[in-house]
Amino acid sequence: MFDIASAVFGEFQDSIVATFGDSLGWLVGHALIVGTAALVWFTWTGRDHIRAKSGWDRSTLLDMATVALLTLAQYAVFTGNFGFPVGPSIGVAFAGAMFARWCVNVLN
Repeated sequence: MFDIASAVFGEFQDSIVATFGDSLGWLVGHALIVGTAALVWFTWTGRDHIRAKSGWDRSTLLDMATVALLTLAQYAVFTGNFGFPVGPSIGVAFAGAMFARWCVNVLN
């Protein structure tokens, strides 16, 4: 049989096979691929409905992207320059980004 899941998932597929066995692991891996493809397809075909009915506009998405970029920038500094552990770096970086967002929105 063809094994697309091993090419896509790599070591994760090996873990699935080790957990469920050869046949069921093959089926679970390929079901994950089909499910992901279906999710992407339905999201793509319904993007206009999602955009119209979600209540999010351009400013909301820009705000989310800004918080994400600030978090990533601070995370890079905390882990790269200061050598902080990963978990606390993410928490402190997100808290710092949200504080900066609060300062801009409330104090401005």
